[in-house]
Amino acid sequence: MTQTVSQVTDTTPAAEARPASFSIRADAVATGTAPHVPALLALEGGTVHRGRLRAATVAAAGDLIFTTAASGWGEIVSDPSYAGQILVLTHPMAGNYRIDAAELESDRVHVRALVVSRLLTPPDGAGISLEQLLASAGVPILEGVDTRALTLEIRRGVRRRAVIRSAPSDATPSPEELRAVAEAAESPTWESVDHVAAVAAREPRLVPPSGRQCARGVLVDYGVKRSLLTAFTARGLELTVLPPDATAADVAARDPDLIILSPGPGDPSRMAAQIAAVGEIAARAIAGGPPVLGICLGHQLLALAAGAPTRRLAVGHHGGNHAVIETATGRVDIGAHNHEIAVVEDPALHAAGYVVSHRDLNDGTVEGLRHVGGRVASVQFHPEGAPGPIDAARVFDLAVERARS
Repeated sequence: MTQTVSQVTDTTPAAEARPASFSIRADAVATGTAPHVPALLALEGGTVHRGRLRAATVAAAGDLIFTTAASGWGEIVSDPSYAGQILVLTHPMAGNYRIDAAELESDRVHVRALVVSRLLTPPDGAGISLEQLLASAGVPILEGVDTRALTLEIRRGVRRRAVIRSAPSDATPSPEELRAVAEAAESPTWESVDHVAAVAAREPRLVPPSGRQCARGVLVDYGVKRSLLTAFTARGLELTVLPPDATAADVAARDPDLIILSPGPGDPSRMAAQIAAVGEIAARAIAGGPPVLGICLGHQLLALAAGAPTRRLAVGHHGGNHAVIETATGRVDIGAHNHEIAVVEDPALHAAGYVVSHRDLNDGTVEGLRHVGGRVASVQFHPEGAPGPIDAARVFDLAVERARS
């Protein structure tokens, strides 16, 4: 039976408003999936794309972005950096393998919805399917959209607040289309929401090294992924994870050998308290205190603390195939990117003693900074590469080496 809009529940709540989205046990996830319901994707500027709902028959609202990743579905949807966003997969097929619990980056699905051209159901086996994962989290998948055409539309500058909801497929334009476009235009902007507070740790916790301990680290959590924690603990670092409101004094009280400023979602320019704390942390490092490594949002906060501005990119960098050049050596790495915001190369950076250490080869975006004193460094991309290559994993080796010395 065709399901009408009145039978579909309200907009998908943000991940933090739901209980843990899924069990790590595959046998705890229901095998049943939702019926295919005619649905639409409406953008605030009036563009409408038709498809069908799978996984969860709920409406969703968020900022529309795309990723060029061709795999890593479990890592992508559970990455806290996607909070508040509807994710378009440019790859023509998704869900062709089952997802192991160990691949997940957090205990929740953080995307508001997923948009795909074709969703596959993998053969039975260990793990769960992409559809089961999102169904258990109450998150919809819109299938049947030409995602490459939609990606071109985004690249041409379409306004990106969007709504997904069910709608009869035989009426164009329809009241549902007009309603969805209006909802998209009235929804909160991605930049206006404090996504970090919703996804980051609320209490300190200790993560032991996976082998012999070589040093102690403090990680300030703005929305950290499990793979980043693993990158350090596998290298012998004992990590104390602090919530995002940690002050420089809170960090210093843990007597760390290395300080890590984690990735996370949202616009860093609205994070005044964190910018002030990071500025003090960096100043202590430059003066001889524990070295600092910033990653993604942590990189942006370091730049803002130095007085440089940030800007929102036209379409963002999302995928596992971005080429980055290390300016000092000319080495090129293919790596994982997931950021909407970029640091502007501003005279304030050079005045504060920073040089650009990495650039994106596609658009010249600043992808890394290094302080001339050698005790503060940052990268915009993800050396842990989950999903994606780990060409630049030596970033972690260098950081741990500084901590040990």
